[in-house]
Amino acid sequence: MYRLFLAVRYLLTRPINLLGMLGILLSVWALVLVVSIFSGFLVEIERHVRSASADVSVHRLPAWASGKALEQALRDDPNVRDVAPRLVHYGMLGRPGDRPQPPPLLGRTALHGGDQPFLLVLGVDAAAEAAVTGFAGWLRAPSIPPDLRVADPTAPLAAADGTPRVLVGLERMQREGLRRGDRVLLTTGRLQGDGDGQKGLQQISLELQVAGAFKTHHGGFDGNNVFVDREVLRQALFPDRPDAVQEIAVRLHDESTLSATTDRLQRLVVRALDRGDDLARGHVQGWRDKNGQFLRSVEHQRGLLKIVLVVIMVTAAFLMLATLSMMVTEKTADIGILTAMGATPLGVLQVFLACGLTITAAGVGLGLSAGTLTSVYLEEIRRFVLWATGVDLFPLQVYNLDRVPCALEPLWLLQVAAMAFATGAVVSAWPAWRAARHDPLVSLRGT
Repeated sequence: MYRLFLAVRYLLTRPINLLGMLGILLSVWALVLVVSIFSGFLVEIERHVRSASADVSVHRLPAWASGKALEQALRDDPNVRDVAPRLVHYGMLGRPGDRPQPPPLLGRTALHGGDQPFLLVLGVDAAAEAAVTGFAGWLRAPSIPPDLRVADPTAPLAAADGTPRVLVGLERMQREGLRRGDRVLLTTGRLQGDGDGQKGLQQISLELQVAGAFKTHHGGFDGNNVFVDREVLRQALFPDRPDAVQEIAVRLHDESTLSATTDRLQRLVVRALDRGDDLARGHVQGWRDKNGQFLRSVEHQRGLLKIVLVVIMVTAAFLMLATLSMMVTEKTADIGILTAMGATPLGVLQVFLACGLTITAAGVGLGLSAGTLTSVYLEEIRRFVLWATGVDLFPLQVYNLDRVPCALEPLWLLQVAAMAFATGAVVSAWPAWRAARHDPLVSLRGT
């Protein structure tokens, strides 16, 4: 019992030990707060990507692929609810007569969609697309102003006055000053063979009328894609292929069996495209796999931050080591008196080890509490700081968020606590071992 009493006494009489506790507190707080923000951000990004994706996508189709045959093959799977064929092509969108400007050196990130004029042109059938994705909801998003909304959501891509229509992401429309009914020019191209068997790029220009804006949660999708009628794009790119298809979006009855369904659909597509040459054509991916590289990049950034924050904990541990070593040096006479009164080297070791563990326990407890509370109320803290100072700690519009994300992971909290305790124990062991090795006669000589 005297060991704990002495440990607490030594700590209370030396306020400098608060530095070690403060270091542990701050490192634990940072580990909890930053990782919870990134975990919440990853959850939000996945939700955003999911909102703009079909359950399954079939792509990398050969030029001769038949859309109707593939649709029928996919519908044979019992878990397939509906399918929507697409044409996917690159192009540039601008006003008639304007020359597209080069993108700025410091453009926007993939979370928004770039400022560049290049984008993906999705040729879709509006009714089929609405049955497979959230297409209908994208046109009715509350954030779309009335003057930018589609006039007829049931037929958003129907030609008006003989002019085909285009749907543009809300942010791009606002950035470029587009309005519903404006004329824009879509410039693209296709490979065309000449009489000598050589292939050249034929430029194709389509004058389109802006039907309105669409808005998903995924800003990168909105900024990098536009929608046109599938038949309009087919006639421009593949006039000799009435059944052309480049991608098929698939909606499932039960998404919980996504992996197994994807494997089955892959085999169905390979069989449907088989020409007897044992070549596997077509690629089937679930929404997570299709966007895997983007999601993994966010996960990788979270892993790098964990490493950086662990280095902060190591720095705090060295601070605690310094304060404990100073205390052992100052308490040399006390060590001699304890030994003379019958304390064993193990007892002396336990006194100073208890000092280090007490500092660690206090720092971990306060750090976990502070980190958890800060994470939960971070949005309120952000608003207060913005109101008080005008400084926005976490600009939500940059990441297309409604509030600062937060996802506390109990396993990570346990890992942080265990890591901090292990670090504190290791750091406390060296000064405690030094104290236990003191010669009592040498220690008493200085009294």
